[in-house]
Amino acid sequence: MVTRNATASRYSHLYRGVYPFHYDAAKPDFKTTPWQEDVDNRLKWGIAHAIKLGVLNKGDAVICVQGWRGGLGHTNTLRVVPAEEDLGLDQDA
Repeated sequence: MVTRNATASRYSHLYRGVYPFHYDAAKPDFKTTPWQEDVDNRLKWGIAHAIKLGVLNKGDAVICVQGWRGGLGHTNTLRVVPAEEDLGLDQDA
């Protein structure tokens, strides 16, 4: 679990099988930065840290839960990405 909320990170650690990562980078201004770019950056950061800690191995499937836009009540998307630095996305395509 990757979150900017320190309290959510601490509380989620109480549940078996949840490995919380507190992403403490400042929230960008979404008028200038695309929201999906911020989501991808958080996922890349979380996957890199999970690999470093040995929670994931490179190439493992990661289920990502996100919304179609930021904010409460918009979570409706599941993404399956490989545990790689670029989320398995070809940046040149």
